[in-house]
Amino acid sequence: MTRLQFGTGTTVRRFDDYRRWLELAEGIGFDLLTCGDSQSLWAECFSLMTFAATTTRRANLAITVSNPATRHPAVIASACASIQQLAGGRFRYGLASGDSALRNIGVAPASVGEIERTMRAVQTMTAGGTFDDGGQPLALHWLPEPAPVPVWIAAEGPKTQRLAGRFADGVVLSNCLTPDRLAVAMEHLAAGAAEAGRAVEDLEIWHMCNLIFAPSEREGIDSIRSVLAGTANHVFRFTLAGKGLPAELEGRIRGLMSEYQSRFHAHPGATNPNEALIDKYDLRDYLARQGTIAGPPERCVERLHEVASYGVRNIVVSQFIADQYTWMRTFADQVLPAFR
Repeated sequence: MTRLQFGTGTTVRRFDDYRRWLELAEGIGFDLLTCGDSQSLWAECFSLMTFAATTTRRANLAITVSNPATRHPAVIASACASIQQLAGGRFRYGLASGDSALRNIGVAPASVGEIERTMRAVQTMTAGGTFDDGGQPLALHWLPEPAPVPVWIAAEGPKTQRLAGRFADGVVLSNCLTPDRLAVAMEHLAAGAAEAGRAVEDLEIWHMCNLIFAPSEREGIDSIRSVLAGTANHVFRFTLAGKGLPAELEGRIRGLMSEYQSRFHAHPGATNPNEALIDKYDLRDYLARQGTIAGPPERCVERLHEVASYGVRNIVVSQFIADQYTWMRTFADQVLPAFR
């Protein structure tokens, strides 16, 4: 039996609901509980992880995607070290250039250099060291003892994937559940690792996956078309090169991104105007294959075994559905036993 590790996350608007969600998710057996960073759309991520650290006991915790633009590196490091103390070493911090968190407040995405600066500052400071920030020493003088925080990069293009290979403790990949897309990403990660005298095996690699239970595969995919649009928007927004995108789809992807509305990011449903973009640009089948597993539970198990055969071992399954509690019980009863 192939053993997979599973993570999952949610967007939070009420902390009483979040407590119930955390207790069920950890009780079911998820290995990793996550949140994102989009302060205008859901509760603040460090508050969420502080709450999770004091509510849970076993599962690892991660902010899978944050950004370097809304907080100074010293502020991030201090928050990360604080959570790590509460979590007893279970916490990870993920970085990327910033998507809806920045678009919704009119701030430009961070550069690859800014991502590297923040990553290395957090790694150094939480481990009890001093980071040289262009001549300014940054340290956590309050830290009674080191509380190292692994830093991941949500890496979707060649530059960030090579950066992850060089310096990150882990990487979060989106749209890489097909052999060709995964091969491209692994090539970039391996090249970066080689530049730093490391191996790809030194990284903890997690894959994002929309896992949807539905009467049929098509019905499941149709229910998250706005999510597919959101993933495409942030995967391809800086460049189409080096991501394995077929040339005949380039114009369609550019069209989708030109109309994407960030205020509706990660809100599935027919009222989301981004949903129509998937059919308008005829991208449904291509995008779904890269990052979505949908259909009856037995079909989802088949597809998970399929992606495991490509070398995937750690998967964050997103809960873009209305009834997350029924979804988690179905996952626990009909999917998880096949990989334990």
